[in-house]
Amino acid sequence: MQAQMQTQNRAVQNNWKMRDFITLAIFNVLMIIVMTMVDMFARPLHFLAVGGITALVNGPVYMVMSNKIGKRGALFFTALLTGLYLLAFGFVYFLITLAVVGVLCELIMWGKDTYKHPLRNAIGYGIFYVGYSLCGAVPFVFFREQYLAILSQSYPPSELDNMVYYFSTPSMVLSMCAISLAGAFAGCFLGNTLLKKHVKKAKLV
Repeated sequence: MQAQMQTQNRAVQNNWKMRDFITLAIFNVLMIIVMTMVDMFARPLHFLAVGGITALVNGPVYMVMSNKIGKRGALFFTALLTGLYLLAFGFVYFLITLAVVGVLCELIMWGKDTYKHPLRNAIGYGIFYVGYSLCGAVPFVFFREQYLAILSQSYPPSELDNMVYYFSTPSMVLSMCAISLAGAFAGCFLGNTLLKKHVKKAKLV
C-alpha cells in the first residue's frame, strides 16, 4: 500500500501543469534568441565555437528553468522546440536529430528530482548541446546528397565548402562536441551559482 501511494505521489509530482508549459515556452524563447544571436555573430568566426558559446550563455537560463519546472520531459520538450524552430528554416534533419537527442536526454535524466540535481542537470544539458552540434553533421552521414542540395540553395560555394569541411571531418565534429560539452558544464556551473546566490534566496524557484 505504501509503495503504491509513493508511486501515485511521484506520478502527481511529474504531471505537467499549464504554468509549467508557460515557463517552458518563455525560457525556450530566451534560449532560442541566444542561439540565433550567437549563430549570427560567432559562426563566421569559427564553426567549432558556436555550440560551446551558446551552451555557456544559455546555461544559467536552462538551470533556472529546469529547477523551476523540476519535472521529467523538460529537456525533451526543449529539444523538440529547438528542432521545430530550425524546421522553420527547412532543416527537417535537425528536428529528427534533436528529437532523438531529447529522448536520450530523458533517459539520462530518469529518476527522482534529477532536474534539481546540479550534476545530473549538467550531464543532460551537455548531451543536449552535443546533439545540437551534431545537427550539422548527422545529415552528412545519412542524407549527404540531399543535404548538400538544400545547403547549396542558401550558402555561397566558399561558405558551403567550409561547412562541409567542419561537419564531415570526424576530428572537427569531435572537437565541436567536446567544446559544446565543456560550454554546457561551465554554463550549468554558472547557473547553479546564480541559483544559490540569488534565485533561491528571492524564492523564484
